[in-house]
Amino acid sequence: MERMEMRAETRTARGKKVKGLRAANLIPAVVYGPDMATESVQIDERDLFKVLHKAGSTALIYLSIDDASEPRVVLAREIQRDILTGRTMHVDFYEVRLTETVRTMPRLEFVGEAPAVKSGIGVLIHGMNSVEVECLPTELISSIEVDLSVLETLDDNILVGDLPVPDSVTIIADPSDVVASVVPARLAE
Repeated sequence: MERMEMRAETRTARGKKVKGLRAANLIPAVVYGPDMATESVQIDERDLFKVLHKAGSTALIYLSIDDASEPRVVLAREIQRDILTGRTMHVDFYEVRLTETVRTMPRLEFVGEAPAVKSGIGVLIHGMNSVEVECLPTELISSIEVDLSVLETLDDNILVGDLPVPDSVTIIADPSDVVASVVPARLAE
């Protein structure tokens, strides 16, 4: 995965004054983490959009604040968006320690076609769209591929325990939770 880098500046505008930032295409954000005080920053909206589009909340971002000699390694933890326009309003960045595990929610990427659905005997049901995992920040994954071609009959399920993840990644969810299954199709009367 390519290295995501972004620049930020220390933010002095607080409260209602952040509207002026957004009018100038700057997005307010905070950086927090273990053993550090929360720091308010502002980021160019276009740069933020590009990086968040690629990184999401499961990839490391190297955030350079002002003229710091070393960038901070962060994850986008909470992204607040305007409910009507979808425009980013605020972002919380969590500074990670590269030697301590973190938890993220990679999306489940469904691939293939279930033979039971293709034959018309059933309908595919997705039990979840993402799953919580724990790993070192350098081992983060953005998605988990789920092969639907194993769903051949109505009795087949794909469970959390069946998900293919690297040995360095631990899935937090219950291994018996259903990720995808096929249920009987109802016939029209």
